[in-house]
Amino acid sequence: MHNYLYLVLLLSTLLIGTAGCEKKSKESVKISINIPKAAGDTIVIERTNMISFAGVELAKIRLDSVGKGFAEVAIKESVFCYFNNGENMAAGFLISPGDEFQIVSAEPGAKFPLRFEGDGAAVNQVYYEALELRSAFDKWNGIYSFQLAGNEFLNAKDSLERSYGQLLGKLKTNPEVAKEKLDLMKRYFDMHVIFYQYNFAVGKDSAEIPLSVWEVVQKFPVDTIALKAGVYDYEFIGSNFYREKISNAIYDENNEVDGDTLEAIFPQLADNKIKASHYPKSIEDFLRVKSTNVQIGLNGLTPNLHKLAEALEKEVTSKDYKSVIREDIARWEKIGPGQPAPNFSGTTPDGEQLALSDLRGKVVYVDIWATWCGPCIGAFSDSKKIQAEFKGNDEIVFLYVSVDRDTLAWKKMVASGKVPAGLHMLNGNDKPESIWNLYHVWGIPRYLLIDERGRMIAAHAAHPSESNATDDLKKALAASSFAKR
Repeated sequence: MHNYLYLVLLLSTLLIGTAGCEKKSKESVKISINIPKAAGDTIVIERTNMISFAGVELAKIRLDSVGKGFAEVAIKESVFCYFNNGENMAAGFLISPGDEFQIVSAEPGAKFPLRFEGDGAAVNQVYYEALELRSAFDKWNGIYSFQLAGNEFLNAKDSLERSYGQLLGKLKTNPEVAKEKLDLMKRYFDMHVIFYQYNFAVGKDSAEIPLSVWEVVQKFPVDTIALKAGVYDYEFIGSNFYREKISNAIYDENNEVDGDTLEAIFPQLADNKIKASHYPKSIEDFLRVKSTNVQIGLNGLTPNLHKLAEALEKEVTSKDYKSVIREDIARWEKIGPGQPAPNFSGTTPDGEQLALSDLRGKVVYVDIWATWCGPCIGAFSDSKKIQAEFKGNDEIVFLYVSVDRDTLAWKKMVASGKVPAGLHMLNGNDKPESIWNLYHVWGIPRYLLIDERGRMIAAHAAHPSESNATDDLKKALAASSFAKR
């Protein structure tokens, strides 16, 4: 009896003692913010989707009048993420399920404006330092790293590795740092060093690249953990690898195939090339979706790309990846054939305002270009030939839209006569309503064809040098003439 009473009392004491202790959730992270100078701001916490460099929102925190806020973020695995207030404040950090930590203003005179407290504070402070460090290594002795000579680049790369090694050493000697987070930070450092070499090698002949760097950039670094944790240099590496070792390789391997045929079969060739490498499923999915995302961005939603996107919807498991492709499809369907052409406006060389909507009633062939774009200027001779075929036809307008930031350079080139005659406007690329953003321009030159009703005929119209460019314009004019009867 006495033993029974003792057991009851003991259990009661334990229950009372733990009743006020909140159990840590193993599927969420609690983040407190105390940054007085950001009072009233909205802080957005995101992770990368690993495909299109866009963020996936994890939480949005509205700071109160003294700069305090709180969020609980649902996660099941460790992930690198970042926050910003949309203006001049940002920070990256690594979070793991069960973490509870604070982001606060640093003391006056501190090296960094923010500091971390609580779970993972040591890791996140080192990560914060690492982000500053990588910015410092963008240049070496005043020269951008990718412009360095081979030996100088090796010196820069070796110095970067040593600096990361020192930061990692801080964490290894800290008993509070979990092994998982230590491992993830090492992967983060390793991936940035690899990307540093990829970025150096882009566009260079093999003779310009040190052998040790050349060996690194010839293969894709398979790291399923870095991919899952959202190490964003892995995203950059994937983009570079796709361009240099998949896309360029396909063109080299099929240089005897005519351009139109190759463009039609390119999506499947790229997809097959990735699958033939027998990567782990998560890596294969990553590269397949990245390949498709890049191709849609460059070429629009062609029938073969649409077919590939439908296959990925069935075969890829990541919700993030599926979301990217669905957004790609939706974005391009909005400017598909027959859809209203998004209106844009700009300034003419004589300072007047001109809008696409002002040209309603005419077929409009739009040439998006810039003074600094060699291929754009190189295409002008073919543009002049096409214009000559429609000389005197006032049912068609040739509109040249420059995305230059240098207004004077644009005006000088237009006045020089190097640019074909027609209508000209300057339309920058830094606003949501710019032609660059409205028509999802990834590169120039880019051509649009719009009918007399202001509806899309083609968001990727034929290049002036292509044999079907003139025929497409004639068809558009014939359809316009029929519609006006």
